[in-house]
Amino acid sequence: MSRIEKLKRNQDLLFWGKALSKLNILNAIVTLFYLHRGVGIDEIFYLSIVWSLSTLLFEIPTGYLADRFGRKRTLILGAFLLALSWVATLFASGFPAFIIVFVIMSASFSCFSGTEEAFLYDSLKELGEDKEMTKYNGRLHSAHHFFNIIVPTLGAWIAKDFVEFQFDILVIINIIATVGGLFVFIFLIEPKHAKNVTDYEKGIFHESLDTIIHEPFLFRAAINKLLIFIASFLVWRAYQPFLSEHGVSIFWLGIFYFLMHGICFVVHQRIGQIEKIIGTTRSLFWSVALIIIALVGVFVTNVSWLLFIFLLMTIVLETVREPVFAHAMNSRINSRSRATTLSNLNIFKAILDIPILFFAGWLAKINLEFVFLVSIGLCVITLVFFSIRKRDLIISGVPEEFAP
Repeated sequence: MSRIEKLKRNQDLLFWGKALSKLNILNAIVTLFYLHRGVGIDEIFYLSIVWSLSTLLFEIPTGYLADRFGRKRTLILGAFLLALSWVATLFASGFPAFIIVFVIMSASFSCFSGTEEAFLYDSLKELGEDKEMTKYNGRLHSAHHFFNIIVPTLGAWIAKDFVEFQFDILVIINIIATVGGLFVFIFLIEPKHAKNVTDYEKGIFHESLDTIIHEPFLFRAAINKLLIFIASFLVWRAYQPFLSEHGVSIFWLGIFYFLMHGICFVVHQRIGQIEKIIGTTRSLFWSVALIIIALVGVFVTNVSWLLFIFLLMTIVLETVREPVFAHAMNSRINSRSRATTLSNLNIFKAILDIPILFFAGWLAKINLEFVFLVSIGLCVITLVFFSIRKRDLIISGVPEEFAP
């Protein structure tokens, strides 16, 4: 098999490796799982702060590791750490034990952060297909939803009695899936990216910061993306107990997850065509506007099926925005420092997370609905101060017909 043929396989291997690594049969009831294991509702938000602090510690080293020693090795390390975190979850109970779990899991996700995207972009660039990044990155993101369309719904059914051995079965399934993803990553072929060994030790990190400083669009796009991600994440942390309080059964929480990942999978598979039809700026603007409308809807009704739809809309709309950013952002970053730059941009998320999650955790203990108000505020800030403009996208290399 020629190198070109092997490079073309990278797209499929990345997809299946990510699909297995991202499989989480607990997700449909994960907040309820933490509550069952002795973690308070406010502590669940504080665990996310632990995640963010760990990101500050690991994000830069793992990005540098990917650029310096190889993206493939970094992905394998990430899969190994993720499997280790699930082993720790099997025995974890109470807030202190889950701190350890979240530190290991954050280190794992830092290995993936920026690395998958850089690996894909450089593979496409070597093949001369980098202009199709939105399409292929959408397919890669759809991997996150492939197994999670069905598997978490099955998990909600398995753990319907909230008995400990049922949860143990789910965690063991996650361990097996993650190890499977690790073995898939072993077959990846490292794409070429610009290397200058004598400059590596001091050049990559400095180059990545210089890129961010001299490309204001990267910062604006990163903040736009991250604020909406945090807003959606707050909703994701709160929706399970919130819907349970409004009479939604464990079975329907499983259906919620089925619908969420099913819609996201289909949209990500077709995101290239959707972007051409709607345009990038319109897609980014209206996704946020609709999230605000959906969250406002949470406060004007107590009808359980309407609450179900509004919260589903919020999470789906944020998830489908991710691939739209990738082409414009990657086109402004040097191949040599691509993973490091993307990791450095992700550090802004960790910095923003800490005060917002602390505030949300405090509010959640008072009233869970207050968490949704924080999400609305983040969306409004994004539209007012960090909206993506047409001229920024055109300068970034996005075709003008995509930019409206």
